[in-house]
Amino acid sequence: MKLQSVNRALYYLILVADLAWIATCVSITQPLHANAAVQQHRFWLPGNPAMMVISAAWIILYLRKDLAGFRQGWHHPTVIAHVVVAVGYVLIALGISALAIPEGYSHQRVFSLALLLTLGFIVIRYMAHRIVDSCLHRHANRRVIIVGSGRMVPELIKKIARHPELCMEVVGVLFPCDLESSEEHFSLGAETVTLRTLGILDQLKSADADELILIEPIPAGSETEQLLASCREAGLQVRVVPQQYELYLSKARLIEVEDVPLLSLEEHTFSAISIHAKAILDFIGATLLLVITAPLLLFSALTLRWTRGQAFRKELRCGLDGKPFWMYRLNVDRDNTSHKRFERFLLQFSFTEIPQLFNVLQGEMSLVGPRPEIGERVKHYSMWQRQRLNVKPGLTGLAQVHGFREQHSSEEKAHFDLQYIFHWSLFLDICLLLQTAWTLLHRIVREHKIALPSLLTPISGANLELRSICDADSAQSGTD
Repeated sequence: MKLQSVNRALYYLILVADLAWIATCVSITQPLHANAAVQQHRFWLPGNPAMMVISAAWIILYLRKDLAGFRQGWHHPTVIAHVVVAVGYVLIALGISALAIPEGYSHQRVFSLALLLTLGFIVIRYMAHRIVDSCLHRHANRRVIIVGSGRMVPELIKKIARHPELCMEVVGVLFPCDLESSEEHFSLGAETVTLRTLGILDQLKSADADELILIEPIPAGSETEQLLASCREAGLQVRVVPQQYELYLSKARLIEVEDVPLLSLEEHTFSAISIHAKAILDFIGATLLLVITAPLLLFSALTLRWTRGQAFRKELRCGLDGKPFWMYRLNVDRDNTSHKRFERFLLQFSFTEIPQLFNVLQGEMSLVGPRPEIGERVKHYSMWQRQRLNVKPGLTGLAQVHGFREQHSSEEKAHFDLQYIFHWSLFLDICLLLQTAWTLLHRIVREHKIALPSLLTPISGANLELRSICDADSAQSGTD
């Protein structure tokens, strides 16, 4: 069973289920005052205007925004936010076409239609997730062994575990002994053994492996060539994660010149229309949020003024293109462990960041984007990390909705920030704002117990048995 065929079939099955649900919802919400016989006849005609508009809008959104639900690894807040925003887009399309549709659309009908569509789409994706997780993941798994070193190994393991539709299960990790960075992420136990190439194939067979994933850089020379040849002869599929994987702002496109693969890295740029649209969303969103949070902000400012002598503080951060600016905060020291209960409450739910809405209105920040960092951190950015300075910093971002905060490393957050920059759209910004609201609500439900997930969280059920691959030529001159 090919992974691509499984994913493609699931992708279109979800779309078919969505379209069937759209037809059902339009039928249920037909105007009650209409003649029942005429209504039933008109609904099942292919030319039903409401169904045509909603279906067309949903197909476009589904294909352009990848609304199947498994792109982000079945992250339920992401799935829900995408569905909610997409249904909003559909209703806008329906409203624009309302003048050409002879049917009446009361507020009650629109609300009912939106509610039914949202709940149904979420249920469809939840059911798809459950079916994939219980059936394909159990009966059609491809057993995978990863060969590589460094932080990319645990990151890839976690990504595979989040995607049951791939039908892949990591059953082991092999790492080249000359790449010591693996020890930063894995503790080598007493069962660690050393293998040469002739023993690797036996190890793969004993693990009943179906596939080998090589993470570059890998040792060059006859040993690696022999390993690849042996895998091909044994019928094992070999995949490669290229060393330039971290160029997140470059979309990889593979072409071939005869048998020579060429990886095209296409830079992502923002159009002038996109920049203006984001600025409009920032202004409207920041104004609304200031109005909503004004009572809390005023009460917090007066309380801090009374207890600490100063309500606000400002911190120097790096913004667009590394330009420094003063970022506003409520005057609460995050490093102090002896906070009063009210101050802990403000910190716990990030209400100390509300004054940054003024930074948004001044054009120094955006509602959504990479969180701004101090100049000392920015000074040590790598080339690919510096790409997060290509956009305005944000009040919230993709890294924040996945649990990353200021105490996490810039490298960990940059993975999400650069993914956000490459895939940016107004649709994504609205989704991330909804997910931020969900994150704050989740913290309240968990009674002030905030989990700080990491890319290096162990994956339950994965047998991460460590092996090292040593080059047989390591004793030759030129190897230190």
